[in-house]
Amino acid sequence: MGGIKKVNYIHYGSNKYNIKIFKKIKNRPKFVKPEGGLWASRVETEHGWKDWCITNGYEDELKDYFIFSLTNDAKILTISNCEHLKDLPKNCESCYNFLDFEELSKKYDAIEVLISKDSNLYFELYGWDCDSILIMNPKIIISK
Repeated sequence: MGGIKKVNYIHYGSNKYNIKIFKKIKNRPKFVKPEGGLWASRVETEHGWKDWCITNGYEDELKDYFIFSLTNDAKILTISNCEHLKDLPKNCESCYNFLDFEELSKKYDAIEVLISKDSNLYFELYGWDCDSILIMNPKIIISK
């Protein structure tokens, strides 16, 4: 009877999910992260947001948080090595791995980057500092 175990994610900075304040994904020119969306890490990861905050002296950022999972039909783009970046759309022709998040959000509900699987992703996607997920579709979130 097992089934697939749901992955739980944790978002720091708020103590509950509010879909009303979710902002649509928008590219930022020549920047590796978009505006909008919701950022989180897997609860059980060793290289997530919590660990990054503790290592870098931002423990105060960890006071408020909420845990959530994703709907079964959520379409997640998982990037776990640098090869995965090759064919993804970019938002700038002359820019190195500046992903076109607006284009990606048409096909995927979320993007999960697992730097712990390939440490070179830290440099390829400089600014994605830890294993994290960017939720681009607010309807896939299941609050706990």
